[in-house]
Amino acid sequence: MPAAVKRLVLCLLVLGLPSRLTAQGSEPLRKTDLVRLLSSVLIAKGEIADLIRRNCLAFRPTERDWADLRDLGADAGVLSSVGGCTARAAPPRPGPTTGPPSASPPRLAPAGLEAVPLASLVTVPAGSEAVLRVQARRGDTPEGGVRLVLRGGSGAAGGLARSIEAVTSDSGLAVFRASAGREAQTYRLEVLTGGSELLPGRPVITLTVVAAAPTGADVQPLRLDLGREEGPFAVQVAVRDSFGNPVTHEPVELQPQSANMGVAPDTRSTDSLGRTTFTIPSAALRRPGRIAVRVRGQLLGSIEAFLTGPLSRARSGFIVGGGRRGLAGWSLPEPLVFQARAPSGRPLPGRVVVFQAQNAQISSDSAVTDSAGQARLEVTLGSLAGRAVVTATVDSVQWPESLQVLPAAPLELSLERDGARVDRGRILVQLGVPFALTLKARDEYGNLVPTVALAHTLQNVARQSSTPWQLVKLLDVQSDSLTTILRFMPIALGTTDLKLTLGLKTSVTVEVVRSTR
Repeated sequence: MPAAVKRLVLCLLVLGLPSRLTAQGSEPLRKTDLVRLLSSVLIAKGEIADLIRRNCLAFRPTERDWADLRDLGADAGVLSSVGGCTARAAPPRPGPTTGPPSASPPRLAPAGLEAVPLASLVTVPAGSEAVLRVQARRGDTPEGGVRLVLRGGSGAAGGLARSIEAVTSDSGLAVFRASAGREAQTYRLEVLTGGSELLPGRPVITLTVVAAAPTGADVQPLRLDLGREEGPFAVQVAVRDSFGNPVTHEPVELQPQSANMGVAPDTRSTDSLGRTTFTIPSAALRRPGRIAVRVRGQLLGSIEAFLTGPLSRARSGFIVGGGRRGLAGWSLPEPLVFQARAPSGRPLPGRVVVFQAQNAQISSDSAVTDSAGQARLEVTLGSLAGRAVVTATVDSVQWPESLQVLPAAPLELSLERDGARVDRGRILVQLGVPFALTLKARDEYGNLVPTVALAHTLQNVARQSSTPWQLVKLLDVQSDSLTTILRFMPIALGTTDLKLTLGLKTSVTVEVVRSTR
């Protein structure tokens, strides 16, 4: 008797197997015998597989039996031996029955054909392709040209939602490729023949889809008000991949913006739900700043830590922008700067400033003061010439800032007579009776533009002895800041076009008639 068999028989004696098994050595193994053999740490799995191939089994394994054998540590060799015995066993002859016929057992693969996964446990990231390899053989000889099927379980996603087929190569290797899907979970995939027949040992591949590379993190809280809250401060970080799966057991780094903040860098790993919690002692924070949250060196979030205190109305307010003015519809050349200060004059970073505007557009309706206690705001003046107001509010305290809106460049000239617009129209005047026209300039928004420069030009025309117009003479020019009044004297009967060209052009047709006096 070979030495291996002698050792096996000795172990069976130690385990207390029935004497008939150890004495004869060729009787089929009972289920209890197989359980005791697999439970022993003294017997190698290869020796158990050899014993099963020689003696075979006294029972036909059920689905529950297959699961129990795997739980007891049966490897591919043991399971293949059990499957081989099941395939060689002759089906029992049917006896007389009075009840309904029982369901037919699953079809078995051709005798001697085995399929062994090269890796029974496979792990891939979500969104990737799973590559699964199975070796088909008869005994020790690879079996080529065999069609195998990998059947996915219920609830499978991606390419695993349907059965996948592959044909073995000359070396007996079948390669299955499928999309792992977007969801992190575990699949149990069974290897069958192309005809969905069971293979010896019921080979199974367990595919575990884990989260892909981390791409985002939910950080709470986003801001730490060191002046109003008592520490220590708890910061929770939840890491996820691009599909929303939690990234488990992933190191997360907490890094302060500078060492002067007093916060020590820390690293903690996420739990099974992709979450981790950092604790920051309140006494450790000395200065405001930003605390970065990094995973694999990538910035996925940040926390703004700031110091607050009582706000001084007298020391806070706009420091740039007093007396600021600009053209209608134009942006101010420099941003408005609001500063938040404590009564001692210390800057108050991290304070939320809410902005409102009248006759102006602002770049943002709120801002947070920086480390210098300042918040900047870009302003575009409105279309109405006159006054614009920007108001800053912090903790219900308001600071209004007035801005001067100047008219834009003149776009058109107009003429009015007795309050009615007459340019590009026709008026009647009496010979020898003076009449007046009001000249106005407007920008693209309709705002009146000062006409002082135009008035100077027209005054020079009035001083000349000759007139550019044949039937009327310009007597004098009177101007305020926004309008210019022109007084004319009709000097001859007839009709003429009174044209004014002062960079811009305007005109009115004047008909001189006899006086009715």
